Parts: sequence; structure tokens; C-alpha cells
Amino acid sequence: MTASKCFRVIITLLPLCFSVNTVHAYVVGGAGGSLVPDSYCWAWDSYCVEDFRAALENPAYFGPEGVVAESITTVTMETIDAISLSSIDMFIAPWISDSDGPAFSAAVIDFFLGGGDLFLLDDSPYWDYLGEILGIPTTESTGSVSNGFAPLFDGPFGTASNVTQLYQVGQLSEVDVFARNGHVGGTNIEGQVTSAYWAAGEYVINAGALFIIADVDMIATTYGCGSTICGARYSPLNDNGIYALNTFSFLQDNSGRNISVPEPSPVALMFVGFLGILWVRRRKNVPSRWLMAEY
Repeated sequence: MTASKCFRVIITLLPLCFSVNTVHAYVVGGAGGSLVPDSYCWAWDSYCVEDFRAALENPAYFGPEGVVAESITTVTMETIDAISLSSIDMFIAPWISDSDGPAFSAAVIDFFLGGGDLFLLDDSPYWDYLGEILGIPTTESTGSVSNGFAPLFDGPFGTASNVTQLYQVGQLSEVDVFARNGHVGGTNIEGQVTSAYWAAGEYVINAGALFIIADVDMIATTYGCGSTICGARYSPLNDNGIYALNTFSFLQDNSGRNISVPEPSPVALMFVGFLGILWVRRRKNVPSRWLMAEY
């Protein structure tokens, strides 16, 4: 094989040196308590959502050997602007009040409309600021248990039923959800909509995936309702926990940030390396005037 032919073979095989498997973790960022003091224990770095956050980073749930193959990294954001948001795949907003939201809402909405994923854990009408901007506010609900179908109530983590609401409780408008190309994620006993979801590109073209729940405590974990545990349990999973992780898995699968990072294929790299060795040996063994004649 001439040197020029060897080069052509190597160039032809280079695409085979990379697989389509993603090698980076899906990164989830949320506002720290210093940015959202009205969120109290529901801030992203506080204890009401720490079990949910730990479940996302649990390799038995999300990771190469987990229920869902893609790993997740969570970060607490102390600043929220275009620069900090560019380093994450999803922004998660647990219980953002109408008082705290204006400071960073424009940056978050731009992030979402540009393809970033958005996970809104809203609540009563005073804790739904980002949802209001998107045209999906909450109003008071009866607070009865929620049920539904795939993909949120029936998914990779199992089937959930009678997902509970607690404390302040809300509902979404079905008219608002459908007007913005969304899907009803669950309804309570009275038929009130308690969550809605959008795959990437459904809310508007180029927007990321979106989930809005009308009661943060359907996913959070607290201990003040008179039961041993209130809301979601993540180890072992109860119905609220199953619902929460099914929901997250759906958004991850339908993300606006599903960009594969090339991963070297060892077999292909070894083959190209072998061709390179042959070429080097040929350069050493063939008179220089012959090599020059090949180009």
C-alpha cells in the first residue's frame, strides 16, 4: 500500500473511531437559598428536596448500570445568568415565589426558549412566577390525590397511583396547557390538572423540554403532615417518588440538550494505529525518491 493510499484509508476510517454514546453527565442546576430566600426548605440546596436531588445522582437510578443509563450531576447556582445557565442542561425551580422570581426570570426564560430544559415545582398562586410568565399559572385546588398514565405515572421506575398533594396545593388550567401545545400529566379526583409536560420543541420551536407541577410537595420530602414521611420517598420508592423519577426520565429523554459527545472506539483506534505503524515502517524501508514520486 502506498503512503497516499494509506492516508486515504485512515481518513475514511476516522468516523468509525467514534461512537454515538454520550460521555458527559446530564447537568441539573437549581437556585440556592441565598437567591431564593422565600423558598425556605424547598430551595435547591435545602432539606425538603435533598432526597430528590440525591435520587437523581444515585447511580442505581441514573447511570450506566442504573434504571436509566445516563448519569446526572446536580449543582447549586449562586448566580443565574446567561453564562451560568450555559453550563447546565436543565434548570430546576422548586417553589419560586413571585417575590424572588423577577431577579433571574428573564435569563431562565431565554435559556428555556434557546433549548434548555425547565422543571418547575410550582404551588399556590404566589409561588408560580416562572409558570405565570410562560402562561401556565396555578390556582387553588382541592388537594386530592392525582393519577394518570404514561409517561409520568407509568415509566421506567414503575407505576404510580394516588400521588399525594400537601399543604398549599394548586392546579393548572387545561385550556392554558393545550393552548401552548402541552400535555396533561395528571389529574386529581375532581379532574383538576395537577401537572403538565412538553417535549423539546413543543412549547415553541427550539425550546427545551418543560415540566410544571402544581404542588412542589408531590416531589419534595417533608415530615410535618402527621405521617412518618410526607410526599415523596426515594429509598425505597413510594408512589410519589416513582412519579417524580418517571417524570425526570421523560424530560431527560426528550431534552432540548440531547447532543452526543463522540467517544473513541478502542477497536477502530487500534486499527487506525496499526495502519499508521505500517505507513511509518514503509517510509523507513522505501527510498526517499520513491516516496516523493507517490505524491
